[in-house]
Amino acid sequence: MKSKIGKIIPYLYLAPSVILVVIFCIYSDFFSLIVSFAEWDGLNEMNFVGFQNYIKMFQDPNFLLSSLNTLIWVIGTLLIPVSIALIFAIAITHVKTQSFFKTVFYLPNALSQTIAGIILTTILSTYGLPHLLGVLGFESLAKDWLTVPYLNTVIMVVSSGWQGIGMNLILFIVGLNQIPKEPIEAARIEGAKGIRLYTMVILPLLKPIMLIVLLMSLVNSFKSFDTIWVMTNGGPFRTSETLAVTMYKEAFVHNQLGYGSAIAMFLSVTVLIISWFLLRDTFKGEE
Repeated sequence: MKSKIGKIIPYLYLAPSVILVVIFCIYSDFFSLIVSFAEWDGLNEMNFVGFQNYIKMFQDPNFLLSSLNTLIWVIGTLLIPVSIALIFAIAITHVKTQSFFKTVFYLPNALSQTIAGIILTTILSTYGLPHLLGVLGFESLAKDWLTVPYLNTVIMVVSSGWQGIGMNLILFIVGLNQIPKEPIEAARIEGAKGIRLYTMVILPLLKPIMLIVLLMSLVNSFKSFDTIWVMTNGGPFRTSETLAVTMYKEAFVHNQLGYGSAIAMFLSVTVLIISWFLLRDTFKGEE
């Protein structure tokens, strides 16, 4: 009897987490999938409309523009926090003051995106940096930059990327420190050095950590919401919305929960497909 109870106890410890995952993740996903095939405002009875929400999605100019903005976020996320973090990680790996640089680069990550967005919005307001530039004689720059379409998207991508450098930097440093020395020393004996040493030996050995960083960055770029909502609210005229912001607005501002769920399903499937391709190549390499 005691042995049977002993076998059950570990599962009891897992039960609360499993229940929460089932309720808030699995059940929510299936419910959102059902709602995506309906017209529903959250209060009245659902009216199932088949694939009408998905057809409407690809005909909606706001959805197409938010898809383009999301692509810009993905590209910016790969260029700024990933590439810059990798360069800095390589530069400071063997520096004695490595812990100091880790702290400096990680500090922005300690701020929430909401707080960082509020700070940057204040700096870029007409009473902040633009006003200072106007006083210095650059009158053409004395305007609210966050109201300029596409320029505001670039500013927000840079802001989010600046915050993401710290975590990626630490992950890359951990990966570089775990690389065995033997392959590197053998490559140096063969004459490999500089960029060739990194491209031919070090970076391929860093692939597992690089995959983790890429997946984290991609997922974060697809679900970008906080920074955009605080800094521009998706404006002006919905030109800076990403798919996450469009999903929220359609579902909870315009009360079109069916249409918002369809966008959520599209976003989820896109992230799953990209993640599957990345992980598939990695698992093939380990076989």
